[in-house]
Amino acid sequence: MANNLGNLSKKPNWMILKEAAEQLVKSGKKRFSRKELTKFAKTLDPTRPETSLDFEIDLVTVNSNSKDRYRDPDKLFLFRIARGRYTLYDPEIHGPLEKYLEEHRFIPTRKYLLAQIIEELKKIGYEAYENQYNRKPLAPDIIAKENNERIGVWVIDPAIDKPTQLKALAYALGSAILNKKFNRHIITMPIDLVSSIPPELKELLKKLRVEIVLLKEEKKYALIL
Repeated sequence: MANNLGNLSKKPNWMILKEAAEQLVKSGKKRFSRKELTKFAKTLDPTRPETSLDFEIDLVTVNSNSKDRYRDPDKLFLFRIARGRYTLYDPEIHGPLEKYLEEHRFIPTRKYLLAQIIEELKKIGYEAYENQYNRKPLAPDIIAKENNERIGVWVIDPAIDKPTQLKALAYALGSAILNKKFNRHIITMPIDLVSSIPPELKELLKKLRVEIVLLKEEKKYALIL
């Protein structure tokens, strides 16, 4: 599996939409339609499919009814004021975020996330399965096999908040370096988390056969290879 750090410059859809919404409001347009938002977002990145941007709107809207709505507060920044009409979410005007999270709580299980990653690994030729002993110290979330090699795979959940992601990353890095039961190691993580890893550490990880693989967040999680 090839490491694709060249994709780091490609921002996730939620970030493009957030920048677009903030710029619209700064320009004086405090309320906007889905079409206006996606059209402006495409001016920031013309290569971005409008359909995927439109789908993302429901995921970043505080009072959305989507079961796939994000849980990370940084990714919840829109507020639906009428059918197809939106503004930037303001807790002083619209109320605390917790109110909306409690009204419609959907927390995809960890098992569901791992199942998606396993599916992606199988698509590219790995034999992969969930590690039933992943609660043991240094144990990976998934075990993959390729050409008689055993690969430990750690998964950083893109849906959890940034501080928790950083803790999970620190644990995964330490575990991958110390665990000698695998020929090599893979740590999957959201694009915006990779900037937390200093360049010199990335070079060291390569020498230790620890590979960083990025997770793309759209309709479902996918690996960026």
